Amino acid sequence: MSTHFSVSVHCLLLLSFSAPERITSALIAGSVNTNPVVVRRILGGLKKAGLVDSSPGTRGFYLAKPSSEITLAMIYQAAKDEGPLFPIHGNCNPNCDVGLRIDSLLTNLYQVAEAKVEQFFASITLEDMERSCSQLEVPSHAE
Repeated sequence: MSTHFSVSVHCLLLLSFSAPERITSALIAGSVNTNPVVVRRILGGLKKAGLVDSSPGTRGFYLAKPSSEITLAMIYQAAKDEGPLFPIHGNCNPNCDVGLRIDSLLTNLYQVAEAKVEQFFASITLEDMERSCSQLEVPSHAE
């Protein structure tokens, strides 16, 4: 799995904390410490999923619905890659008894695990994440 999910949560938290003001992809990119093009691509996926919006002629993005109605499962679905959450390594030795079975052995296990992750994510809203974020102490950086 890539970092799209964590960057998506980061973007949505920024939008939520700044509401009702809009935020540009450049400002979000500065917080995420990445290129604005990467942020725009991620925001595009979130927009397609109905989680964020922007208006023509108006700079910046905003939440398309209240943070209490956005779950981590919705964000995960919008941000996940084409591949599975837990990819299985390929090119196993066909002469190995374990190598011949590892794909079948892990596929079902990983599907069950991903379903449990999504079920857990469905119980947490962006609003919950806002509260948790506000309560966390800012870590001190070692010099």
